[in-house]
Amino acid sequence: MIRTSHRTSVSHAAARLAVLGMALAVTCTAAPARAAGPSAERVRAALEHHVFRTPSGGTVTAATLSGQVVVLHLWATWCAPCRKELPKLDALNTELSKANGRVLAVSIDIDPRNVERFMAQQRLKLPVVVDGPDGLARELDVPAIPYTVVLNRNGEVVSQIAGSGDAMLDATAATARRLLAEKPMADRTPNAEETR
Repeated sequence: MIRTSHRTSVSHAAARLAVLGMALAVTCTAAPARAAGPSAERVRAALEHHVFRTPSGGTVTAATLSGQVVVLHLWATWCAPCRKELPKLDALNTELSKANGRVLAVSIDIDPRNVERFMAQQRLKLPVVVDGPDGLARELDVPAIPYTVVLNRNGEVVSQIAGSGDAMLDATAATARRLLAEKPMADRTPNAEETR
């Protein structure tokens, strides 16, 4: 029989906990990181064919979002930073919806009942879809959740942010407001450079 000292057992346990902690930090992080993540082209291509499911069984596709400024927010009920920022995103959705914009909360939870229960407990009204852990987040191999993508009216990716926090929420809101303030291409009169 091989004997190990208590100190060795403790150091092995500490090492295992450190590895687990690093894995969780990658999965659910509060620090915003703009550079990490899939390319804008990859996100747009994935969204063009992806079908999201609402908790009630309906569907949402890129076609149903067309013409709107969309803040696509990947989150989970078990992610503490996600839970903390959803009320702020709910308020942003109320603001954006008055000007043909929206926040779409994309849950990666497995069980839609957990999502419905959380939304009801928090009295959140923003649109939510349940995509599961094998949905868009896996297809895009996002580096962390929450993960936020801002799309313009043409469905083009304008911004991506991994992580959360007030700075992320402020940047996301500012980007969405700027996009909503821009005239849609069909309503714009071309300037001299655009007609050359």
